[in-house]
Amino acid sequence: MIEATIDSMIRDRQQLRERLRFFDAGIWLGPPAGFPNAVELPPAELGAALHERGLTGGLVSHWWGKTVSAQDGNRVLAAALEGCAEEIYLIWTALPLLPGDEGPLPGVGDLPPQVRAVRLYPKAHNFPLADWCVGSLCEWLIARRMPLFIQHTETDWSSLQRLASAFPALTIVVESQVQKILYHTRALFPLMGACPNVRVELSNFAGQGFVDYAVRQFGAERLIFGSFLPMNEPLVPIGMVLDANISEEEKALIAGGNLRRLVSEVRS
Repeated sequence: MIEATIDSMIRDRQQLRERLRFFDAGIWLGPPAGFPNAVELPPAELGAALHERGLTGGLVSHWWGKTVSAQDGNRVLAAALEGCAEEIYLIWTALPLLPGDEGPLPGVGDLPPQVRAVRLYPKAHNFPLADWCVGSLCEWLIARRMPLFIQHTETDWSSLQRLASAFPALTIVVESQVQKILYHTRALFPLMGACPNVRVELSNFAGQGFVDYAVRQFGAERLIFGSFLPMNEPLVPIGMVLDANISEEEKALIAGGNLRRLVSEVRS
C-alpha cells in the first residue's frame, strides 16, 4: 500500500514536471570557475543532459566570458552551439565600449541570431554599473527588448536600484549565483518592490517560502527559472517550483513561460 502511494506520487510529480515544460536560464559551458568539483558539460552532450533532467531548452552561457574575455567567451559559445537543434539560445557577454569597438557590444561581426540576452560582470571586468558607463548598452537593449542578466555578487544593491530606475523599460534579471541569495532578501525584495522591471532567477533562491512569498508580493511573472547546470543539479530548483504553494498556472509561468516570453519578444 505504501509503495503504491509512493509510486503514484512520483508519477504525479513527473507528469506535472512534463506539463510545466521547464525552460532554463542558467546553462553553462566551459571550465567552471570556482567550482572544483563540477564537471564541465561538453556541448555534444547538452541535449542529452537537458532531456535527462526534463528540461526543454534554455539560455546558454560560457565561463570564458567571465574568466578569459568577453570576446573569447562569445566566440567559443557561438562556435560550440552552431547548428544546435535544441531549443537553445545564447547569453552574450558585454562590456563598456572602447574607441576601437564597433559597438554596441565588444568584438566585430554580426550578432548571432540565437543571442537573446546579455550579461555584465562589473566586478570581474572592473567597471561600474552606472548609467554614464553602460547607459548606451542599456538603450540598445531596450530598443531590442533584450534582457540584461547580472549575478548579484557582481555588483551592489544600490547600483542595481539606480540602474533599474534610470532605465525602467529594461528588463533586468538578477541571478542568484554564484552565492546563495538567502542572506540578501532584505535588499532583493525591496528592490523588486521599487523596480517592476527587476526579475530574479531561481537556481540559488534558497530559502523556505521564498517562492511563495515572491509570488504573493510581486506576481509569478517576476520569477525566472534557472538551474546553474552543470554546477548545480537542476532537479533542486525544479523541486522548488513543483513544491511551491501556488497555482499550476503560476508554476508554468515560473518554469518557462516567463523566459519564453522574454526570448520571443527580442527584436533583431
